[in-house]
Amino acid sequence: MLKFFFSTCLSFLAFAGFAQISGILLDEKNQSLPTANVVLYKGDQIMAGASTDLDGSFQIKSPAPGSYRLEISFIAYEKLVRNISIPASQKLDLGRIGLKPDKSSVLEEVNVVGEAKLFEFEQDKRVFNVAKDITSVGSNASDILNNLPSVAVDVEGNVSLRGSGNVRILINGQPSALVGSDPAAALRQLQGNVIEKIEVITNPSARYDAEGEAGIINIVLKKQDRAGLNGSFDLSAGYPDLYGAGATINYRKNKLNFFTNLSFQYNKSPGGGKSDQKFNLPDTAYSFIRERNQLRGGSNATIRFGADYQLNDEQSITGSFLVRPSLGHNTVDLNYRDLDANGNQVRLINRFDDETETQTAYEGSINWQKTFNGDDKHKWTADFRYSVEDDREQSTITQDTLGRPGQLIQLVDNLEYQSSYLFQTDYVHPLGEKKSYELGSRATLRTIDNDYALDDVLSDGSLLADPVFNNRFNFIENVYAAYGIYNGTLRESVTYQLGLRGEITDLTTEVQNDTVNQRSYANLFPSAFFTYKINPLSDIQVSYSRRISRPGFRTLAPFFGFSDNRNFYSGNPAVNPEFTDSYESGYMRYFEKGSLYSGIYYRHRTGVIERITIVEERNGEEFTRFFPINLAVQDAYGLEFNLQFKFTKWYDLNANLNLFRAITVGDYEGTNFGAVNNSSTARLINRFNFWKSDLQITFNMRGANQSAQTRSLGIYTLDLGWSKDVLKGNGTITLAVRDLFNNRIRRYYTNGNVANGGTFDTFGTFQWRQRQITLNFNYRLNQKKARPDRSSGGGGYDGGEF
Repeated sequence: MLKFFFSTCLSFLAFAGFAQISGILLDEKNQSLPTANVVLYKGDQIMAGASTDLDGSFQIKSPAPGSYRLEISFIAYEKLVRNISIPASQKLDLGRIGLKPDKSSVLEEVNVVGEAKLFEFEQDKRVFNVAKDITSVGSNASDILNNLPSVAVDVEGNVSLRGSGNVRILINGQPSALVGSDPAAALRQLQGNVIEKIEVITNPSARYDAEGEAGIINIVLKKQDRAGLNGSFDLSAGYPDLYGAGATINYRKNKLNFFTNLSFQYNKSPGGGKSDQKFNLPDTAYSFIRERNQLRGGSNATIRFGADYQLNDEQSITGSFLVRPSLGHNTVDLNYRDLDANGNQVRLINRFDDETETQTAYEGSINWQKTFNGDDKHKWTADFRYSVEDDREQSTITQDTLGRPGQLIQLVDNLEYQSSYLFQTDYVHPLGEKKSYELGSRATLRTIDNDYALDDVLSDGSLLADPVFNNRFNFIENVYAAYGIYNGTLRESVTYQLGLRGEITDLTTEVQNDTVNQRSYANLFPSAFFTYKINPLSDIQVSYSRRISRPGFRTLAPFFGFSDNRNFYSGNPAVNPEFTDSYESGYMRYFEKGSLYSGIYYRHRTGVIERITIVEERNGEEFTRFFPINLAVQDAYGLEFNLQFKFTKWYDLNANLNLFRAITVGDYEGTNFGAVNNSSTARLINRFNFWKSDLQITFNMRGANQSAQTRSLGIYTLDLGWSKDVLKGNGTITLAVRDLFNNRIRRYYTNGNVANGGTFDTFGTFQWRQRQITLNFNYRLNQKKARPDRSSGGGGYDGGEF
């Protein structure tokens, strides 16, 4: 693998030069025209292209001398078409070129911006523009993430990237209380109408946190800065129960800009599942069937406001504050049918959990930025962020056994409080047009205090504390980091970036104010990127980075959740971090009507964290416990393809396919937990424009997966979305259906060994929530919908650099 990457890099140096065409584009007043498109054609084929600089100048390259057609276009100006001949000297200076205004084009007095594409591919990340996804209206962050290329969200809400669940989730480029210690639950509460875009970084450089084996997902919240008063307002209603409202507002005057995001949602999501668990013990055999029905929901809100102030021409400061209160009410109704070896029912138990969850998160941040000599690329930034989160879950659990008098009543009180501080500074210094160095440092200080109490209610009404499930757990993690990056060129067509990041981690966990586990480790994380621009329409990039996945609070906490007293999810305070060496190579090709990305990647992981299932005995009965351990090694290989293509004016396609194979080797207490997983994910997004409206049909596929003990079957879903502009373009009505055929259901089979001898098998299904239908109305104040971009089609070449 290493030989492949080195040989690819060396081959870049052997490529021949290009012919060069240059010129300066001016308007009717001899003023420069920046960002205009200059495209070189050979017949109907695009050969090269560029976008004019701020002074109107441009330079493009042609593969060879000869005859070509040059087309220059700029909004509100007539297109210029000129036949040119490139001499054998391979240099052609067209001098000053003038464009005439297009008198038929009447511009409204609004900001004119290009329409963002659904997906955009940048050098080190992929960008998903949420507003362009019709099916995302009324959705939360978890739903939106499930529409991203190579990202999958399972029915429990766990996020994975390219088949790995070890992914780092950031808000506005930094850790945030909006994600918290339980990302799956937090992402369901973050409403889509406050999200601007989502960035997926599969092989992050030293500039980013080293946390996250598979990469980073960065959620960028909305913040507008248009002059005057502007706003966007949303109302949503859906079935099952879903009601929401949101607003994004800004007011800008001179050097001051105020902005705010508001959202509120109430929902109820029914779900459930069924499992059949069999035990084959040395002296007996029995089984039980479990049926689960749940109703989860409640209300939550997000209130965010802040201001930007331009201190002078080179300095600005931004401050923001966020609060997110939520009140949840969840019920779980469990029925156990205990069967003997012959399949005869011997006992029927009903267990009902009525839970109320109150949660409040606060977050404040300050950002300072300074540029030097009017150069936006030469800058120094400093950030401070403080967040606190208070989460309390209180449950009343009742259990009845058919034919047996009396009722078991249990009370659960789970209190979790966390706080975090972030200090960060970054400096970027250009060393010419394509060279620069970057320096930065960061400190993240995080504390979580969890107090879990389980009490049995006795016949006289008094409480008896459970000695096993009463526990206090403290988690303190401080991470100190510094990095340096150098960006350079080997020749005009080859650029590279070399980086090194150092991180020191101090981790302390304490159980029951008694057992203290302190760990401290320092690590270096190198990164390297080489990009070879074959021509303006295609390039190849190879990259390497080293990553870490630290065990988080949920991985280390002794246990959490008691709804199902036969199946427990717990942590393991002895788990250590895992490390990953990640290699990737990708080829990007732009066409007149689209683009194609093809990539190959390889990850080598050590100390792999894997959650396993074991059966233990308590009070004479077996129960299942799910907890994490460190295995030895995993090698993962994959291929990824992303296609964007505009077939006609009324139909364009976005397609993604990810094929991967992961081989895990390791054992625990003498039992082999190795596995080979061959799987895939695919996504097809079809967009149709007709009758002044848009229709989107999205097909999602998540292939079957194999872990150490569990085989999960594939999941196939279809989403629909339709939107139409109203009120002279100031409003939009959208109807969306997620999981049209209501088949986003996990189907799985688990088998393993029982602690005292024997085996167990489990067949099960689970659906977190049912099909969702949502109707949304969006109204824009002093805003116009973005105009179509000047490129030929969805995802095609737009004249810019790649």
